[in-house]
Formats: sequence, C-alpha cells, structure tokens
Amino acid sequence: MEDIFNKHCVFITSTGRTGTQFLAKSLSQMIEDCFSVHEPANVFFRDLKKWARDIKRFGFYQMTVGQFLPSKSMCKLSTYRRIGKISDEKTKEYIKGLRKQILQETKESIYVESSNHLHGVIDLLQEVFPNSKTVFIIRDPRTWIRSALSSPVYLLYKWGDLSFLEMSMRPYHFKDDPYFKKWKSMSRFERYAWYYNKLNTFVLKTMEGRKNFKVYRYEDLFITADKEKKFLEFLDFSSRFDDGFYRNYTFKPELLNKKLNSSADRYKISHWKNWDEKMANIMQNHCGKLMQRFGYGNEPEWVKKLSNKFEQEFA
Repeated sequence: MEDIFNKHCVFITSTGRTGTQFLAKSLSQMIEDCFSVHEPANVFFRDLKKWARDIKRFGFYQMTVGQFLPSKSMCKLSTYRRIGKISDEKTKEYIKGLRKQILQETKESIYVESSNHLHGVIDLLQEVFPNSKTVFIIRDPRTWIRSALSSPVYLLYKWGDLSFLEMSMRPYHFKDDPYFKKWKSMSRFERYAWYYNKLNTFVLKTMEGRKNFKVYRYEDLFITADKEKKFLEFLDFSSRFDDGFYRNYTFKPELLNKKLNSSADRYKISHWKNWDEKMANIMQNHCGKLMQRFGYGNEPEWVKKLSNKFEQEFA
C-alpha cells in the first residue's frame, strides 16, 4: 500500500484572519477529488459541535489535555519548534503522528489543510509530505490587526493565551529580541503588530527560494477587481503537482461573495484612516518593511500620519 505521507497535499497557512476558513470550506467544492479541512484536531470554544465531533474522531485526551503537548497539538508543536524547544527530527516525527489518522481516513486523492498553526513547521512540511505544496497568505497589517483584535475566536494574547502555557511566541522566546524588556508595557495593539512582523518575516525568510511555495496577498484573492484571475491562478497551483499528477477544478466565483468567520460590523478599533499618529507610527515601526514589500501603506493619508515630528521611545 502506498505510504499515506506520499499523498498529494496542499498546506495553506498565515497569521490567521486571512480567509483560511473560507478556503477550507470551499476548495473541496472547486477541486475534483479533494478533501479540504480547517485546523484539524484544534479546539474552537465557540463551536462546541465541532469540538464534540473531533473528540469522537481524535479522542478525548488529544482534544483536552493533549492540546498543551507538542505531540498532540499542531499549535503547540509549531510554537515549540519556532522558539527552539524541539529538534527538527522530533518535530517531523510529531507531524506524522498528528496527521497519520486523518490521512488514512481521507479517500480523496488531494488533501488540503488550511491552518494558521503551521507557521513554525512550514519548512519541514515537504520533508514529511514529499508530494506537497505550500501556500502562505499575507494581509495588509492594518486591516489584519483590526480583524484579529475584533474576532472572538482569535485568542492571541487574550484571556486563554497565558504566557506560562507557551501556546504563542513572545519576545523573550528569542535571543536579543529588542522588545523583551518592553513587552509588559506594550498595548495589545502593539503586541499584535510585533507578532505580525515576527511571524511573517520568519516564514518569508525561511521559505525564500523554496520550490512549490507561493505567497498570495489576501487582497488579491478576495478583494481586488481582478480577484477572480488571481484565484484561478491559486486553484491551478493547488491542483497540479511536479510528478504529473493533477485534478480538474471548477472555479465558483459566487463562493467568493460569501463571508465566513467575519468580524464585520463588530470591530473594536476603527479603520486605519481614523487612527491617530501614535497608532500609525507603532504599526509602521513594526511592520513598515513588510508593508513596503507587499505594496501596503502608499496612500497619501497614511503617509501623512507618519510625521517625522512624532517621537516615541522604541526598543
């Protein structure tokens, strides 16, 4: 029997709040003979039905206590590997253990996993799954932070993400991080800006020049006028593999108009156009290089907020 880890796979990851849940629910409707899933074996406190189904599927232990162990939780494994607490060989062993069951149960010829918990192991995926492709989605940090801070399901640095649990990376996990001493005094807004820069920079640097890896802007897939053209490119990339294997796909543009996991009309912070100079400069300080690289922040009203007269003590 063919090794289950040779199955043709597509892994989609990001900081979250980038349409990953939409992709998980939609790609199986567009790509022939495809099974797509969003963050398997991960706890969603606001979706108890899914939690109950996953307990039945993966077991009570993995879906409770196991969520705090790198061998049972991709979230924990990704963070541990990212901060250097676990070796690459052990990480690959755990990745296999975490995905063996779902791959065995997947009868479709393409397995798609969309999850923001893969960032810390992203460079090891092709070693574990040789017939795989990886997609990374990046979003304008100004709209990302507004969505992330407002979402009730995005728990980064919120009530359940206590530091001693080590579920999310923080400056003190990294040698010489300039925000180590400042972290406790930083607002949640600034902590999110730090996280956005840290995670995206790590992934882009780690995956630079790698084969079968592509970066897409969230805006190009879901918002801009030519989003359908870009989404077709994404579908083509996700359905054709180097060994000649491919599956047909049918683009369904009507699905792009559906909103999934949206925090619209419930935002806790205003649109960036209404930010004061301090918020704009905090964002620019942390994320400016990435914004420039991906074409964000060129609006005259944004540039105007970045006054040279504004002074703030940055670490």
